[in-house]
Amino acid sequence: MFENPDSMRDVTRVGDLYAFYEPLLTERQRQIVELYHFEDMSLGEIAEVLSISRQAVHDQLRRVEEQLESYEAALHLRELAQAERKAWERMVEAWSEAARHVPEEVRRRMDDAMRAMADTVAILLGGDADVRKPVE
Repeated sequence: MFENPDSMRDVTRVGDLYAFYEPLLTERQRQIVELYHFEDMSLGEIAEVLSISRQAVHDQLRRVEEQLESYEAALHLRELAQAERKAWERMVEAWSEAARHVPEEVRRRMDDAMRAMADTVAILLGGDADVRKPVE
């Protein structure tokens, strides 16, 4: 497992990596990660539910987290998503400033395009993509 598995940054990182690479894990691996990280169960509680030892749960979590890190090292999906989210935020901010200076019809078309892109960005990056309110 990570250096300090209880640190918020590590928990967030595992959640992010899990969101990208969850389909690559076995059903049992997904079950253990979900119980530990998302259901906030202790190793002992998970061991009891799954009828395995606490050490087996610990070992599985460590292996899964190493596996998730190896997927990220090879594919960089989390890293790319973070860069895309920042680029999206800069684009929304730039459009918010520029929208006041373009004709209303162009502004409406651009607002429509930004809303459509926001749906795609949200799917690709996870979560919601913020889109500014149309300029009146």
